[in-house]
Amino acid sequence: MRDAILTIFFGLIVTCSYGQTINVRIGPSFSNLNWDNSASGDEVFNKSIVGVDVLLGIDYLDFKYFNLSSNLGYIQKGGSGTIVVTAIHNPEEITTTDVKTKLNFITANTIFEAKVPIIKFITPFIHTGPRLDYLLSYDENVNLLKGFDDLKKLNKFIYGLIVGAGIDFKISKFKLGVAFDYYWNFNKLVDFTSSSGFQNQIFDKTFTLNAQLGYKF
Repeated sequence: MRDAILTIFFGLIVTCSYGQTINVRIGPSFSNLNWDNSASGDEVFNKSIVGVDVLLGIDYLDFKYFNLSSNLGYIQKGGSGTIVVTAIHNPEEITTTDVKTKLNFITANTIFEAKVPIIKFITPFIHTGPRLDYLLSYDENVNLLKGFDDLKKLNKFIYGLIVGAGIDFKISKFKLGVAFDYYWNFNKLVDFTSSSGFQNQIFDKTFTLNAQLGYKF
């Protein structure tokens, strides 16, 4: 885990001498899980959950219309919904159970940010770059992911892109702003076909809305 995260965070270490702004970003994450199961058409996770996203980063190679930024932090993902339960002693007796799964990740990214200053202190921007998430732990009130975890089929590393946009307001050496990001995944949390041919794919869709505070040094 350490080597993979350090690789994606490499720009932060080797370019500190070019550093311009240290940033702290914090805000809610909005996430839901999709579970494609060939054995059943039921949708388990049909509701989103709200978590926390916290990032510490540095902007460097900072020019008028672009800069690079490397960030390391923590993000919560997950989903919720209901499942139908049939009683073993009476198949006609059907009940529902609420399901909630929360995933806790370390996340790291390095992004290219394009910006267009409107006036001296207002700067809209868009950014994108590679991202790596490592699953620290998960909480669930019904054992759904645990079965895949026991089979060693739960992916701990999720990689992809972070794509977003926002606006900065600069006041002296301080930078205030907001940013909206989408976590686009290239692989899945679970991608498993059993020996009997049943397929299971579980993946998340996650957005964040962060307030950010930066200091130029």
